[in-house]
Amino acid sequence: MKKFLLVAAGLAMAAGANAAMAADQGWYVSGALGASLLPALNMTGATSTAHSSFNAGYAYGGAVGYDMGNGWRYELDSVHQLSGLDRIGGTLASGHLQSTSLMANATYDLPVDWIVTPYVGAGVGFANVGGAIDGLSGGDVWEPAYQVEAGLRKNLGDNYSLFTEYRFTQSEAAKFADPALSLAANQHFDDHQLMVGVSYRFNP
Repeated sequence: MKKFLLVAAGLAMAAGANAAMAADQGWYVSGALGASLLPALNMTGATSTAHSSFNAGYAYGGAVGYDMGNGWRYELDSVHQLSGLDRIGGTLASGHLQSTSLMANATYDLPVDWIVTPYVGAGVGFANVGGAIDGLSGGDVWEPAYQVEAGLRKNLGDNYSLFTEYRFTQSEAAKFADPALSLAANQHFDDHQLMVGVSYRFNP
């Protein structure tokens, strides 16, 4: 009997979660902002490689997507970030690194009947990485990139929802140079982002 009640309760919770997902079906737009946390990145020159470290930066972006009503959401999103350079090889340095990404994402809302809805996702696309790194400038070329994300979403009424998420983005290295001094280097790019945002659903 106890096992039967547990199974029944589980099925009821799943049914409630599926009904909530179906109610979310339709087009939506979202906007988010937060922090960009670049790890120690490799800057590779002609003869050596040094770690470049950055201060915490900012990130903001938006997306347009479609909720299938079965847990899956598909969207096109873009995020811009900028972080100030702190050190290269342990020595104080000046400059910044910035990027703009354009990604096609697929996310999945986990079917749990909680007060918030957890979700995971991944995307592929392109990132334009550029800036100025201790006298070298460049980048500003679109390179292949990908991202993964995990977050929590809370519906507020029929049309609005709040969300917070973690994103990891990686793209191919950007090329920086100082033609006057015949210097060139490749700057590796990874980014950890902590974002908060709001979504608006167009379905009634």
